[in-house]
Amino acid sequence: MKKLQNVQYGRYAIFVVVLVLFLLTSHAVFAKDNTTKITGQEHRSEVAKIVQELRRVAGQDSTIGQEVRKVAQEQEDSAKKAEEAINNVDKVSKFKVLFLGTDYKNLGALRSELVTTQNAIDRLTKSLERITDISLKADIQKQIDALKATLVKAEAFAKDHESQFSFLGWFVRLFVK
Repeated sequence: MKKLQNVQYGRYAIFVVVLVLFLLTSHAVFAKDNTTKITGQEHRSEVAKIVQELRRVAGQDSTIGQEVRKVAQEQEDSAKKAEEAINNVDKVSKFKVLFLGTDYKNLGALRSELVTTQNAIDRLTKSLERITDISLKADIQKQIDALKATLVKAEAFAKDHESQFSFLGWFVRLFVK
């Protein structure tokens, strides 16, 4: 009889410990929102300003004009895709993130667009070497720096969402890739 009581108390103790851990974990997840605050619309707006400026600069130099226009168009298309991915990641409820993890599919799409942005930065940097006009060089460098800033913000957003705690996120991630 005494052994049976010990087993019951042991089960209750385990249940209480699991319940307390769950409550502490869920409280930490819901109370502390440490994700980077950027919306898809903000990201697209920032990129749109850069694209507009790149197009203006492209018309001033025939040597790199075509390349800069091409980069600007690619960034405009990429910003649309990144906006959609960021918005979809943000739509996932915190409760779902706690159990299943974040939206890894859209984070992958966002990462892909970030690679596109990094490639654009590299291409603009190479184009920068062919420019002879100092003021034009400064304009292009300013836009490169602005693109790098948007890239850093979006990477921080992706990293923060990838590192959110979840009970089964590791399991879900196996099937999403």
